[in-house]
Order: sequence, then structure tokens, then C-alpha cells
Amino acid sequence: MIRIGKISKDEEEYYFALDNGKWREVKIKNKVWRSLKGIKYIEAELSEEDGTVIKKVYKKEGRVASVDYFETNQGELEELSFQCKEIGNILSNQVIMCENEKIKVYQYEGRFFDDKVQLQNYITSELKREIGNELVTVNGKIKAETEKAYLLVIKGKEVWIPKSISTYQQENESLQVPLWFAKNNSLISEKEYNAIVSEKLKKYEDELAKIPFL
Repeated sequence: MIRIGKISKDEEEYYFALDNGKWREVKIKNKVWRSLKGIKYIEAELSEEDGTVIKKVYKKEGRVASVDYFETNQGELEELSFQCKEIGNILSNQVIMCENEKIKVYQYEGRFFDDKVQLQNYITSELKREIGNELVTVNGKIKAETEKAYLLVIKGKEVWIPKSISTYQQENESLQVPLWFAKNNSLISEKEYNAIVSEKLKKYEDELAKIPFL
């Protein structure tokens, strides 16, 4: 039996079958609805022909946590065997190509990717996440302060900022906060945020440009 869809508060599991070079949702049989802590999900058996390549995508907290590949055998899933070799190095991490007679995929930081575009998108996304943790300065007046937070007035808006993620600079009445916090709380505009991210991504351009040619 396989679990399809939301399986807990922050976990999801999906299955896809490779069909003429494209992924489609799997065919299932003997579908049963289950309930876990009030969340319903489907449990079912595969209805795919033997030898079909199956991709399982596991998500946690809305992000893809892992991707694994299998092959159907009498209704069961067997882990797909690959021949793997290193084909390059991006940002000090190996890029590995894994293939067999049915499929070719890429591995990076222990994760599988269907193609180089997916790999490039993942690396770019991770870089943006790292950049989001970098500090930016926001100017405003401290209206109130508690043991754990500042109440900052910026552009006429009041925002509580946790002390655990900020540093107050009294001499110029400014706070340093992570870029992601500044964006999520409209302390900087979307345009300003995109400009900062684009500028910081420039130093990785040469590395990212290598991926299509690996």
C-alpha cells in the first residue's frame, strides 16, 4: 500500500509514473481513505504494469524533502538500481549522474533531480534562502521595548521585531534584521528585496552557468 497526499500536519507523499519520458500521477486500485490526527489521506495499491518507473516525492513543511525512484514488480515497489559517476563540482559539492536503461537523473547533496534545470532551480533556491538570512539595516524609531522584542515604527507602520533575530544600533536608530524578515514584514519593498537578491546572486553566476554543460 502507498500513501498519497497529505499524511500528517506537515508531511505529504506523492507518486508519479514515467510514461513516454513524462511523469504522470500513478494509477491506483483498492483506494482507502485513512485519517491521521484529523487529516485525511489516501492509501492504495499500485495499478501500474510491472517494470514501470515510479518517482516518490516526499514533502515536509511544504518543501520537497526527498525524491526516490522505484520500479514496479508484482504490485510492489523495488528500489531502482543506477550506475553513477561524478560529472562535475558546483559550489564545492559533487554533481553525480545516475542512469540505467530506463532513466537518467542527477544527484546533489544527497538529493535526486530529474534533469539539470531542476538541479539548477534547487541550487538557486538554496542560495536565495542563504541570502535571506543575511542581515539588512532598517531605519525607524523604537516606540516600545520588552524583554524579548522591539516595537519599531517604520514608514508609519508598527512592527514587533524579536531581539533574538535583530541588533539595535542606538547611534542611528536602526535595526539589523534578516532579509527574509524585512521582506515578510514589508520593512523593505519587493523591488528592494529582488534587487538585493539579484546583486548577491551575481557572485554565483559562473558556478550556475556551468550546470547545463556538465
